[in-house]
Amino acid sequence: MNVNNEVVGGTHLLTGSLEYDFPIKNNWRSAFFVDGGNAFSDSEFDWKQSVGVGLRWLSPIGPIRLDLAHAMSDEGGFRFHITMGPDL
Repeated sequence: MNVNNEVVGGTHLLTGSLEYDFPIKNNWRSAFFVDGGNAFSDSEFDWKQSVGVGLRWLSPIGPIRLDLAHAMSDEGGFRFHITMGPDL
């Protein structure tokens, strides 16, 4: 929600993710994913969605993930994410 050009969070959060990853070679995997959800305060919920691709290396310290995502709901463009270690 945007109030007076300030971003205001919601009291409720609803999110979901669907990811498919498959082996490429040895400790390398590729992934496709869809994410969706948003924060909201009342019954008016505006679902946001993104899609992306990723590359995973199963390193000795845990997976290292490189993801490129694109927002489907907004004109947000592309985002690049790097994640190290197991999912919590």
